[in-house]
Amino acid sequence: MNDDVIAKWELSRRRVLGAAVGLGLLGPGAAFGQASGPWSQAPRSKVDRLNFVVWTYGDIYSRIAKQFEADWGVKVDSTISSFNDHPTKLATMFAAGEKIDVSQSSPFSFPNFINQGLVEPLDGLPGAADYAKDFTAFTKQVAVVNGKIMGLPYFSAVWVWNYYADMMEKLKIDKPFTTYDEFIEHCVKAKKDGVSRYPVLWVAGVGLEQLPGTWYQMTWNRGGTFFDKQGNHMLGAGSVARETLKWWANTFEKGLDISDPESLKVQFTTSAKAFGAGKNLYRGPNHHYGLNVANDPAQSPIAGKVKVHVSPGEGKTIGVSHVYFLSSANRDKEWAWKLLQYLGGRTKDGNYTQANGLAKDAMLGSGYTSVMNSDVIKQGWAPWGDVPAILKIWDQATYIGEVCSSIYQPWHFPWTDQLNIEVQKCLTGQITADQCCDNLIKGIADAKRKV
Repeated sequence: MNDDVIAKWELSRRRVLGAAVGLGLLGPGAAFGQASGPWSQAPRSKVDRLNFVVWTYGDIYSRIAKQFEADWGVKVDSTISSFNDHPTKLATMFAAGEKIDVSQSSPFSFPNFINQGLVEPLDGLPGAADYAKDFTAFTKQVAVVNGKIMGLPYFSAVWVWNYYADMMEKLKIDKPFTTYDEFIEHCVKAKKDGVSRYPVLWVAGVGLEQLPGTWYQMTWNRGGTFFDKQGNHMLGAGSVARETLKWWANTFEKGLDISDPESLKVQFTTSAKAFGAGKNLYRGPNHHYGLNVANDPAQSPIAGKVKVHVSPGEGKTIGVSHVYFLSSANRDKEWAWKLLQYLGGRTKDGNYTQANGLAKDAMLGSGYTSVMNSDVIKQGWAPWGDVPAILKIWDQATYIGEVCSSIYQPWHFPWTDQLNIEVQKCLTGQITADQCCDNLIKGIADAKRKV
């Protein structure tokens, strides 16, 4: 998430509005919660305090901690780091024998946390099985490991395209592209007609999901993958991944020169803010929730004019889920489970408080099917985008781990570091796509040796 976790949380105005219409947004079932259930019952044991170790994201953690303290009379301490620093901070605290009740993870770190013994399975805890029944497909692929429930959902997202409707109209283009050839035609026309210097803004900034995710998504959309079911790379000569990178690099080259150089600096939210300047025709593929910035009048001069668009062909795209988990270094398992539910499940009143709030305030998707099917999504997302269109794309999304299965391996982190460097060198013309892929193939073996 990186830059996303701070920049788009301007919540005070939305929270006031949300409070005024909250019951209408939540719908009959979710609005009033389910008053009776494991979440409403106090643990038999006693604790003076609990803690969670998380990465920074607006004020959601101070708010949920305050609610927990009011409901249960137990103080909650927090250790909050940046997204990039979180894995190291958590591992350091665990190695030092510090108490950690609840923490969180991206899907890229979670397998390592489990292998290192940081994660306590949830099977058998009151209500855990009911949560698992409500998991979306993305969440199941992250949170259920070898048949065991290992976490509860934080948020989910899918990759979509965006286009600037007014620029489309100015160019007299009736509808957004349906093929990659058409995409190039539109961008070349925008450049030739002097409407846009750089018609496309990519998410190509360094990160775990940013630049890599753009390549993963387009490769998957074109019918390829990065590893086969046996774990063998699919980056060789003639592979879809390699040919996709060649095509992508060509959009930066002097022959076409349609890609905004700022693409190499921006991540999800910063790209949404840049797109709001109205200088580009297309943006993508990127997380769907960027619309809550691009179509926010307080942040975007072209608010209301940014539309969501499906990927070419059959519309294949990718999605991702992040999770919260119960730490094996907890001070009291029953109370830690209670706190975990406040972050990733139900609060004392039976509501999915965090999931509902993230959906309404930040356009984040939920890891729960019931929330995704509720008015929290249908009405809460409506100010920013075409909700039926986004949900249709959601239904076509495949979990990112099926496209790049190395995320389950301990060597994925160092290899992704190399991927970011090599691909940016390719996009800036320092090396060819063939050289880039050859370097990454060699890098897989090197990364495996180092872990």
